[in-house]
Amino acid sequence: MYNPILLLVPIFIGSMAQIDDIEPAVRVVRFQVTYPNAKVSELDNIRKFNSLLRNSVLASLRFINKHWLICGGSELDKKSNDCGKAQVTGEIVDASTYRINATFIAERDPIKNAKVEATSTVLAVVQIGLKGGIFQYTNALKILGKPSQQLPFEEAFFCNRGAILFGGDRCRKQLSVVARTRRLRDSVIEPIYVPVFLCACGAGSFLIEGSDGCTPCARGEFQEKSGQEACKKCPRNLVTARAGAKSENDCIAWCPLGHYFDREAKICEMCGLKGYQSEIGSDSCLPCPPGYVPLYKNSTAIEHCFQECPPGSERHEDKVCKKCPIGSFKSKNEPMCMHCPHGSTTMHEGAKGLNECAMEICKPGSYLSEERHGCQPCERGFFSNGTDSRQCQKCPNGTTTYKTGSTSVNDCSSTDQCASNVHKCHWLAVCIDLPDEGDQPRYACKCRPGFLGNGFNCSDACVGLCLNDSECLKTGDGRTKCLCKAGFIGRRCEKRIFQTK
Repeated sequence: MYNPILLLVPIFIGSMAQIDDIEPAVRVVRFQVTYPNAKVSELDNIRKFNSLLRNSVLASLRFINKHWLICGGSELDKKSNDCGKAQVTGEIVDASTYRINATFIAERDPIKNAKVEATSTVLAVVQIGLKGGIFQYTNALKILGKPSQQLPFEEAFFCNRGAILFGGDRCRKQLSVVARTRRLRDSVIEPIYVPVFLCACGAGSFLIEGSDGCTPCARGEFQEKSGQEACKKCPRNLVTARAGAKSENDCIAWCPLGHYFDREAKICEMCGLKGYQSEIGSDSCLPCPPGYVPLYKNSTAIEHCFQECPPGSERHEDKVCKKCPIGSFKSKNEPMCMHCPHGSTTMHEGAKGLNECAMEICKPGSYLSEERHGCQPCERGFFSNGTDSRQCQKCPNGTTTYKTGSTSVNDCSSTDQCASNVHKCHWLAVCIDLPDEGDQPRYACKCRPGFLGNGFNCSDACVGLCLNDSECLKTGDGRTKCLCKAGFIGRRCEKRIFQTK
């Protein structure tokens, strides 16, 4: 890429050949015409269409050139059916967008009007032609619809072979050598051809004055033009991935070791399975040798590459091969364990192939039964709050569930309704826990001594017990006794005593 051009020049004894010519550089312009509403689906034969497209665009350029002299090149190169050795290509950008790329040798600005005393620029007259529909109404272009009014335009200057571009738009030929000859019989002098280097350095390189070769741009620099004497520096905090960069687009972020710059996402990413990277500011990772995989996601040296583990296992950061977890597998030549397809899982750890992803993923409240090869609901007293469970969790001591398929520990209720105070006994009653039967909790309620009722409703035993204004008394054990007034007897003081005179 950086090799100079080698010329053989005949030179005679005692002479010095000196060539020092300066001439204008060749101007090449490039523009794009975009059709955002093109009927791309109707372009059946794209090669045939592109051929018609080229002829149509050339016709448009020649039409412009009849009014404004835009087509450049030497008089020998100019042809009636051409415009500055125009190169025209077409490309399908997406399902509804088509783009024309046109490049041709152009006259230098200001260009002249062919009929009147007036000047303009190539960009200006092409823009006028675009707005006037010159790239729209030729038959071959009708299928593309109306073009966008935006016109990307760029120019560059080039020298012919053996010349150096300087000053941005001029070319210089220079050659100085001392001849060597040899004398033959009869005083005949034969010139000796001396190899001489002429340098016209390409993009991505530059010429150091006095040197005999081209030097590539260093990292952090670029040069998009040929024949230059220096390279341009990347913007601040950016670097090129390698020497010899040809565009500012080659300038990327200073990604740390073990990372690379993703040009599409425009961010630094860890190398991961791509390998390792021992330099900063790189746009790629170095792969591990065949049969080896990187140990870390951000491996920085080839020493971080370890031999692949056997099928069904992968190497961890502790350098030990461990079985693939449930729901994943690793076959031969796979660098790491791969997840099973969505909705499927494996029965055990260490699966060695995709064919082992034959089990469905069980939902919360169920588990995968190896015996039945399917999902089963959690039994009473157990629950499962996650997916892909292999067993259900037992409720805490003293608690249980009263249904199958429980999904949370909150579904576990106390087996002693009295102790957990989840009974419905009256506040004046005593709760008595009973053994559960099936899915039903059991307990009994009994009113406290001195109170009457079914346990769910209790009332004071003295209420309405004693008659005839007698007083109700309660013993320490809650038994009741009526204290009768004079003239009354009985359990409730219900009998009157009649005294005889």
